[in-house]
Amino acid sequence: MLSKRLSTIGLLLLALLLTGCGGSIITDLYVQDIFETLEGLEEPLLTSTTITVESPGDEYNDQLIELLEKSFRDVRNARTTSQDYSSYVVVDAKVPILMLEDFEQFWDGDDAVAIFVVDMEDGTAGLGLGLNSDKLDVLFNAFAEQMWEAASIEDFTFTVKLYNDTREPVFTYLQGVYANGTPIAYEEVFEMERRDSMEILLGDVARDYAYREGLVIIGVIE
Repeated sequence: MLSKRLSTIGLLLLALLLTGCGGSIITDLYVQDIFETLEGLEEPLLTSTTITVESPGDEYNDQLIELLEKSFRDVRNARTTSQDYSSYVVVDAKVPILMLEDFEQFWDGDDAVAIFVVDMEDGTAGLGLGLNSDKLDVLFNAFAEQMWEAASIEDFTFTVKLYNDTREPVFTYLQGVYANGTPIAYEEVFEMERRDSMEILLGDVARDYAYREGLVIIGVIE
């Protein structure tokens, strides 16, 4: 009986140690910022992002916030929230909006996440999400080393919230993502009126491709 109880405790302990640390990164993107970036700027624009990470326990929250501060710009407004019986740390931060020509600079820099704008030379702009796997791996390894929480890219979701802040309608071409919760397998065009917004969630394939290659194109704006 004692042996059986010890085995049960061992399994529970193993399950605890293997618990993953998941979360989400939701980045705001305004159409006006896209076209201003295309026009050329001396310094890249910064846009807001909300980072949510599952907390291993209240005693680790300060440590978790410190790790996020090392991986993202201008981390502020730290808070906690609960969902599905789990506790999460939430922070606001900034990520840069870059031209495709700045990709090498992004890879050699300190940002873990960036928005990329691609000049399609026909009046349209490609939109991409950049993930610096080297920087993200440093963060994931820190979770494991300092908080006994396993983490990997598969544990996180990435969303771009696109806002039409111009005075005219814009057309957004999407493929291989989720648009407002709807999976888009083949190219579809969405008309966004003034002040309309759209949530573009990367699927697993797009997320993993961005992690492996550093950048994935998620749509085109016209």
